[in-house]
Amino acid sequence: MIIRWLQIELSRMTNIEKLHRADMAILKEVIKICDEHGLKYYALGGTMLGAIRHKGFIPWDDDIDLGMPREDYEFFLKIAPSALSKTLKLINYKTDKDYHYYITRIQDVETKVMENRYESEGKYTHVSIDIFPLDGSPDNSLLRKLYFLRLMIHRAMMALHYKNGIDKERKRGIVEKIFLRVITLLPTDKMFNAYRQKEKIDKILKKYDMWTSVVSGNIMGAYRTVEMIPTAWYGKEAFYQFEDIKIRGIKEYDKYLHHLYGDYMQLPSVNARKIHFRIVEIHGQKIEES
Repeated sequence: MIIRWLQIELSRMTNIEKLHRADMAILKEVIKICDEHGLKYYALGGTMLGAIRHKGFIPWDDDIDLGMPREDYEFFLKIAPSALSKTLKLINYKTDKDYHYYITRIQDVETKVMENRYESEGKYTHVSIDIFPLDGSPDNSLLRKLYFLRLMIHRAMMALHYKNGIDKERKRGIVEKIFLRVITLLPTDKMFNAYRQKEKIDKILKKYDMWTSVVSGNIMGAYRTVEMIPTAWYGKEAFYQFEDIKIRGIKEYDKYLHHLYGDYMQLPSVNARKIHFRIVEIHGQKIEES
């Protein structure tokens, strides 16, 4: 009976709606754990933008980004594996040697998704939400720039190990484009040890506490150093509507979103509204593209 109801419900949804539904189920469970243990989290990036501009998901966005102050993040990593339901799995570079990233993801292992750029290869992963640690940085502006540079070098060396997974469709500057062309000719996957780079990144990030730093944030995010913002912007308690729940977000959201996106209330062109993932299977049930 439940399976039949699920089939009927899913048949009425577009693929992106199914993906959003799966993301929300994970998000609600993560928030429940955070609330039970008094852990702070913040909506970041597109999730924060979605909360303000759409009161939920950006219609074409296919993921959720949360940030946790380092102390809360580390505690969450300890308790989540036993606190999460059996279909959810915490994954990061310490739990899975084949995992490409530094950050943590919470995956629904019974819901498969496929990234469009890998569709011809038949590769799939699982629906997930991203959780980033929020860390501080040196208060001295020169030392901060050197600190950022050091982290970016290790981040680049980590990425070069996985050069075949670099998103070639992403907008990049001319220098970055030339650099990427050059590295395709080099055996960078053998030149750099990705795990070692992640360990170095981890050690460097833990050096500066978020709450005692003037500038802090998520340097491992898509916008790199741009995501390092005045710590005062986070504030203490600010909640925003996100679909059918309230989520904690950055108090000075207007400053934050302008910093990341400029005129953030302006919708991008239709051509720029790209969906990168689609659900292909939910609890063993194949999902037709819609």
